[in-house]
Amino acid sequence: MNMKLRVRNIISTMFAMFLMLCSAATYADAPVDSSQNLAKIQGQIWQGTRDGKPGEGSLFYRLEFGTDDTVEVTKQSGGFNHSEIQHWSLAGNELTITSQADSLIKDFDGAKMSFVEDETIRFSLDGDGFNIHKWYQNRAFGHVLLVLIGLMILNEICRRFKYSNYLLWFILPIVLIPLWSSYGVTYWFKWVKLYSVVGAAALFTLIRFTKVGDMKWAKFGAAAFLAINITEAVMQDFSMGNLANVLNAIGGVLSIITLAGWAQIYADKSKQQDMIWPAMTTFWIIAYDVWNIVFVYLNFPGSATAQMMVLIAATLPALFIKKGTWLQARAFTLAGSFMYYFSCPFMYESNVVPMPRNDELMLAAGAASFVINSAYAYVFFTGKWKRRQALTTAS
Repeated sequence: MNMKLRVRNIISTMFAMFLMLCSAATYADAPVDSSQNLAKIQGQIWQGTRDGKPGEGSLFYRLEFGTDDTVEVTKQSGGFNHSEIQHWSLAGNELTITSQADSLIKDFDGAKMSFVEDETIRFSLDGDGFNIHKWYQNRAFGHVLLVLIGLMILNEICRRFKYSNYLLWFILPIVLIPLWSSYGVTYWFKWVKLYSVVGAAALFTLIRFTKVGDMKWAKFGAAAFLAINITEAVMQDFSMGNLANVLNAIGGVLSIITLAGWAQIYADKSKQQDMIWPAMTTFWIIAYDVWNIVFVYLNFPGSATAQMMVLIAATLPALFIKKGTWLQARAFTLAGSFMYYFSCPFMYESNVVPMPRNDELMLAAGAASFVINSAYAYVFFTGKWKRRQALTTAS
């Protein structure tokens, strides 16, 4: 058996074991011993993420239970940050959280909240449901680090082993549709994002290893995928209507209009046959990273820390391992992170590391995104104007 075949077999086996782990981690239908539930609640922290309605993005809840009958309920969503003290009670396997008359957070009123596993509570109300997980700080931080290291390894596997790309970006996104659909991920943005970035990774594979890489449409397609990826997020930001989101959306628009040099994209002659975009500057990458993390921070607060690791996983290799490969690394790491989430949402949702968040911080983040992308746009267009003036003078 040659080395490449061994590597493919190892990758396939590892992924199969990963799927088995994910399957085992999902909640079961059998209730646990109700006498144990009190100890799981008192003095403990539970967290959950929930797909919001259009204009809300994703909702993040944090429940910090006291040793009495009080619980500090935190809710974060697009344009909403609030924490307040509410009351809880436990009857057998059913948990009830009751708001006050003047409470701003009414989300748990009338909901059925049942223990479905030792560390999972199922929320159900009017046909809507999501899971709330017991939170362990060390495990959550460990998971964030695992995401960073795992995606950097994934990027190197895709660079070094040709056929891993065909398995990851052509076969698995089709084979795993039944599994992904079974988890009830309904928010349109997540599905659009999943297949747009998987499609980008698939195109980049063809550019690297086939004659497609010599075709002008493919090079334009590579840049177009990035522009579309940003546009999807810009539309989401504008739909929110908050000042912070609007400022960030403008930053995203500036990222799009300052993309340049797509016709220079090529697959190099190295052993890895990397896809290189020579005109992609470090300043643009940093401005993009700021815009993107602000976008997730504003719209998907439960995913912000993990998505920051996804961005870093693409940026570090592009800056310190091989320059010019950022777009390739961005596609591989982002597609890998979405496939991981869709294959095992429990791991993401139970290990959220919250970022500090309030209205002032959100506005500051949106302003920072606007400023740094405006600064790059100024540098970019000033440089173009100077080059044009130099050519005019020379002629």
